[in-house]
Amino acid sequence: MSLRYLKSLIYNSVAELRNMTNKTPLINILTSGLPGNVVRPLYQEYNSRRREIDRIWANPDNNYRMLQDYDTTVEALLAVSLFYRYILGHIHGATSFYKSVNANNRKDIEYSIKVGNTVLDSQQQRCLLAAVIQFDKIQDKYQLGPMLFEYSETVQFLRNCKKLFYQKEYEEDDTI
Repeated sequence: MSLRYLKSLIYNSVAELRNMTNKTPLINILTSGLPGNVVRPLYQEYNSRRREIDRIWANPDNNYRMLQDYDTTVEALLAVSLFYRYILGHIHGATSFYKSVNANNRKDIEYSIKVGNTVLDSQQQRCLLAAVIQFDKIQDKYQLGPMLFEYSETVQFLRNCKKLFYQKEYEEDDTI
């Protein structure tokens, strides 16, 4: 997986979202071009949680009825939260680790980190950091705090969506 690809993925996903005229699920846009061994577990969890959301909504006593009218938004939030968990969270960790390794060393020597066949040097770290920064901007703009990504049970995810649903919107600008 190319580091430049990850950076462009964030920028292109935003552009595609703005220009989407068809019903391509966000999960497909976010994972387009990523290796199968990376996206397979992400898709499995996405599909499993999506089925569980449908089961929760089928229960007439559910506390999340107001979210059913925003089905595509809930799907998008699920996709973003899982994309963060499986992809961007690891990228964020890698950039933080790279910074801490190089922060404690002499300024005239740059250290690289090798994981498997991938070498993380300063250029690749900047590309990854740009993707993280772009994602952070999206999080800030749409008020997607860390609590949205912190759940182990699907019902917790729906609870987080419900909190987001009742949260006052402060952003009206539609640009990122």
